[in-house]
Amino acid sequence: MNVFTTNQVNQVYVANAYKSTAVAKTDALGTLTVGKDATGESIYVQQVGAGGLTRSDLIDVKNILYGKNTPAAAMARPLKVATVTLNADLLNNSALTTTGEYVLRIRFDQVISLSPENQYWKYGAVHGVAGMTASNFYKKLAVSVAKNMSREAVQLVKVELKTASANVEVTPTTKESALTGTYTGVVITEVEQDWILGVKQQRPVSFFVEPTTIEFNDVDFVWGEVAYSDGATIGNGKLIADYEYFYMGERGDQYRLSGFPNYIPTKYLVDPTKTYDVISIHYAYVGENHAVQKSEKDLTILVPTDASGVTASIVSAINTAAGTTVIPVSNAAAGDDDEGDDTSGNG
Repeated sequence: MNVFTTNQVNQVYVANAYKSTAVAKTDALGTLTVGKDATGESIYVQQVGAGGLTRSDLIDVKNILYGKNTPAAAMARPLKVATVTLNADLLNNSALTTTGEYVLRIRFDQVISLSPENQYWKYGAVHGVAGMTASNFYKKLAVSVAKNMSREAVQLVKVELKTASANVEVTPTTKESALTGTYTGVVITEVEQDWILGVKQQRPVSFFVEPTTIEFNDVDFVWGEVAYSDGATIGNGKLIADYEYFYMGERGDQYRLSGFPNYIPTKYLVDPTKTYDVISIHYAYVGENHAVQKSEKDLTILVPTDASGVTASIVSAINTAAGTTVIPVSNAAAGDDDEGDDTSGNG
């Protein structure tokens, strides 16, 4: 499962909607409001949860250490893309000038375990002959890599041939004879991995592409070049679902599914198919006499980005109730995530 960090305690609330007045049991699930106590010195949030109305701590405004809003876009992760091309020194009029075995190594890190020492290697190979066009070389290399990746329990990367227009995907069953275009490179792209809430976190595929050497003019020469870039982005929905799942363990669900089927089911409100903004308030409880030391806590509000205007309304309501700028408005656009709870996930 995904493991996050916390400073003593972090209470997490999902806000599917905002209400400027007090919420009631009849309001929609996930409706949230911001209020302050009779003294005006403390603020709180109240939410319609799966079990009914819930309310946060009374947060003493003078003990708020900082607040921030991290937009969902700042938490999106791009897929890794590696584009392999022939070294220009090996080509003469777009054809190979030397024969030999052109081997491409793909190194996957931390596939079997989390240890950086754990590496898994796959290969692609082309027997090059003088005069072979670069396009035919790329075609043979892509087919070789695709076939060698076909035995994996889960697909780790996607293999494509680069063209002047759209890339052409190559699968383990693709035949060379079916590839009739003019190709300018082989593109290897990370595939989004499976995910199971509370069981299997969605980890990035860490891979590196390494062309080997070939003898050229009596010298061992690296035959290829690799350019890395960012592909399509993965939203933070699954990460935020893991985040809610983990921190519900701090609200009476410490054991979660432990002891299944003898457990108390918990209803979670995050929809992993959506993306979420994250509003955080880091504050402290300070008591009297011997309890004057700061007991630091966090309050986190998860807001789906398709709930139009809800994030801005909550940020404004927090600042208004506190009578001061707890969360800078500019922070919402910047997506500053330099401090506070770790939502990157690890473990």
